[in-house]
Amino acid sequence: MSTADDARTLVRLLWRGRGEPQTPRRGPRQRVTVDEIVGKAVTLADERGLTAVSMRALAAELGVGPMTLYTYVPTRDVLVALMVDHVAGDPVPGPGSTVRESLAQVARHLRAEYLAHPWLIDANPWRQVLGPRRLARYERQLELLEPLDISDLDRDHILGLLSAFVTGNAREALAADAAVTNSGMTDVEWWEVVAPELDAVIPKGGFPLADRVGTVAGEHHQAPGAPDEVFDFGLARLLDGLAPFIGDG
Repeated sequence: MSTADDARTLVRLLWRGRGEPQTPRRGPRQRVTVDEIVGKAVTLADERGLTAVSMRALAAELGVGPMTLYTYVPTRDVLVALMVDHVAGDPVPGPGSTVRESLAQVARHLRAEYLAHPWLIDANPWRQVLGPRRLARYERQLELLEPLDISDLDRDHILGLLSAFVTGNAREALAADAAVTNSGMTDVEWWEVVAPELDAVIPKGGFPLADRVGTVAGEHHQAPGAPDEVFDFGLARLLDGLAPFIGDG
């Protein structure tokens, strides 16, 4: 099928069971359902990462032949898009006492989603068709901004900015976790090995600002960085910057 055909099929699969009644499938009884395929793919990605989700591996998990899956989901890219919409179904936090508090809750919710499903970082976000769950979440997020006297474009930009910040920080947090897991060394143990080597090769006084600030930060974090702390700091500063749009409360 062409890219255009895949795009049309994706929309129909995302919104399956909604809209116009579907014509019953002819032929043998279905051995699996699209919901089962997507659910198993999410489980596989959560356990082993997105690269582990191949049509062959997924077929083996479901006990069917790989070609059977293609009669339900035409491509792996379509499957990943279905997976992204699937995990977006968790309820969005309700409104806080202020718009600022509501947006902070949205950011924390999105970050928690990334940490629960690390493979989302590797899913291409561009041209992701809005499925029912993602569209419902977008609707709920926009409702939090409805009291504001701003343009609709500004509403969308605010949510896009928030999402971009969360995605970047979540990537850092997941990378930090992976570094410990893959190396088998804690950050403190790693620096105990690396620090003497750096002292031997970096010219004394050659980087005075980096040495001063890096020493303070390293002693404070006992690690190359602190994604959780940076998230709290960055979110507060981002919301400060949005004060002309969302107010100071």
